[in-house]
Amino acid sequence: MHMLGLSKSCSTENADGTYEEVQTINQILEKIEEEDGEDNIWKFRSVDAHQGPLKHSDPNYKGSSWNVRVLWENREVSYEPLSIIAKSDPVTIAIYPKENNLLELDGWKKFARLANRQKKLLRMANQAKLLSFRTAPTYHFGILIPCNHKHAMELDQLHGNNLWRKSEVTELDSIDEYNTFQDVGKGTTPKGYKKIRYHIVYAVKHDLQRKARLVANGNLTETPFTSVYSSVVSLRGLRLYLFLAELNQLESWSTDIGNAYLEAYTDEKVYVISGDEFGDQAGHSLIVVRALYGLRSSGLRWWERFSVVLNELGFIPSKAENDIWMRSRSNHYEYIAQYVDDLAIISQNPQEIIDKLKNHYNFKLKGTGPIAYHLGANFERDQEGILCMSPSKYIDRMIESYLRLFGTKPKTIYSSPLEKGDHPELDTSSELDIEGIKLYQSMIGAAQWIVSLG
Repeated sequence: MHMLGLSKSCSTENADGTYEEVQTINQILEKIEEEDGEDNIWKFRSVDAHQGPLKHSDPNYKGSSWNVRVLWENREVSYEPLSIIAKSDPVTIAIYPKENNLLELDGWKKFARLANRQKKLLRMANQAKLLSFRTAPTYHFGILIPCNHKHAMELDQLHGNNLWRKSEVTELDSIDEYNTFQDVGKGTTPKGYKKIRYHIVYAVKHDLQRKARLVANGNLTETPFTSVYSSVVSLRGLRLYLFLAELNQLESWSTDIGNAYLEAYTDEKVYVISGDEFGDQAGHSLIVVRALYGLRSSGLRWWERFSVVLNELGFIPSKAENDIWMRSRSNHYEYIAQYVDDLAIISQNPQEIIDKLKNHYNFKLKGTGPIAYHLGANFERDQEGILCMSPSKYIDRMIESYLRLFGTKPKTIYSSPLEKGDHPELDTSSELDIEGIKLYQSMIGAAQWIVSLG
């Protein structure tokens, strides 16, 4: 079947109107593909009014008996001739006469057949486009990532292990430990609370450990009037900060605060209905008490919580970057650089700070010790004892990922960005499918971070 390849100029039409529908699908697909193209001159958002019927003598006449008021992408508004705008996007323009009872009038009748089908077809095209991205496979370090709980269980069964389920249980145990939810029972609707959904985000860490994170669909809540922005230390700041450590002969340590957001409380009044991953608690109404990942304000709530802790320890934000905190000692400064829940600590005695965070504030710290791997970069000393930062371990992981995906290692020596004799402008190979696009995006994203680190 090659229906979508039919020419628009073809005048044959089936008795049941099949060809008209095929032509409409073509128009929809062309519209989707050309949305960002320079050739599509008419860039408009919507049509919300009309003028007409107009005569040649009418001052508003622009070559068509009807004008339509157009809201352009740049938010300008103008009246344009219907005949011109219709050529740009007949599928979208057909909505207007149907909603405004104009399809019986001369000049609008030609949109009748299109209008009768176009809503359904456009909705189907948009749903297909969204669905393809929702269901497109994602890879981390060459390992397929589940898109939901059911998919995670299928992957565990396929590979004969329980790695993804184990990551879910670990996450839910941590959530219970922090009393993140208040269970108000099955079938209960908490008064004054907005119901939202949640989902589980799956990932693979650099050591190939599976990770599951329960995330609230914060997009379903109202946008707060106040800012919820929370900053992080820059890579440039981190490099300067480590230079100061070397200059002053201080120790550089790193650590990770487990479930950092759950250390803070939320002021958003929302609840969720638990799913199958909650086991016996499935179907219960759970009021969100802690700053759950995904809520609009959770990042800021955690930043505020940890800022209070640092202030109590005597640290203040540096004037260079708010997320590099400093504390004066007799003959030097101590520093803590914060990247959400990843900390880099510079001190003569970093263990003292670690003990305070663990024992006094009860933070669950992971990966604590002299800085060796932080934010994707590895740190080691050369033969002269100089601290060096590089993405070599990250690159090793990418090569392992590439080997798992394609069965061979990538070439390591290139004299130019292009293969010898390669002419991309003459490339006629087929475009990537959705799975290929996701793989490509994953590799490009990793490559961009390598560039930033190196």
